Amino acid sequence: MPAPKDYIKIPYPRKCEHCDYVSNNPSMYHYHNKTHDPIPLGQLCDHGCGNPATNQGTGGKYTCKHKFSLCPTYLSNLSNRTKLSWIDADGRKEQTKKSLVKRLHNQDTINKMKKTKQEKFGTMDPAKAKEYRHYARYIRVRAQIWAREQGYELGQQTYHVDHKLSIMDAWHAGLPEPVVNHPANLQILEAKQNSSKGAKSIITVEELLRLVN
Repeated sequence: MPAPKDYIKIPYPRKCEHCDYVSNNPSMYHYHNKTHDPIPLGQLCDHGCGNPATNQGTGGKYTCKHKFSLCPTYLSNLSNRTKLSWIDADGRKEQTKKSLVKRLHNQDTINKMKKTKQEKFGTMDPAKAKEYRHYARYIRVRAQIWAREQGYELGQQTYHVDHKLSIMDAWHAGLPEPVVNHPANLQILEAKQNSSKGAKSIITVEELLRLVN
């Protein structure tokens, strides 16, 4: 039989050798390290604008701007996709409704959903609560699309896209989706950090509007 290999156990937390990032586990450490991979010579932006790439996301996608700035071609494509999504909005809503009804297969599930809604919305009028859910769902979907197109690999146990001004506070303020999902209001957090933050806002409506303008 071959002799067993000698393994060196690396202690955690472990600091990145390229920056000040500190990771608590091997998966997150190696996931972060991908952001330091050198950009190949002659690499162009993956959004198709023809400009040289200056940044690589954790998903391996190259962009021509810093991760929180937007490629002009990306903005144009996003605008077209948004228009198409509004055209198909009714069909998608119907599919979502059918999927939800299908999952409501027993009374325990219904009771759990009622309890969750009560904890989240309190005494909010049912019509208002429904309006907020539709608003929040659309905001989250667009934010996740933005994050993935910037090269981030989102996942339940890895990274989340978070809103500095919470979606609930943005809804109460009547802010439109382009403002709520402006890069100035978005940040990528580790799953554990985002869960501990919860739904709290870390900036005010006035601060966000100043950043957007």
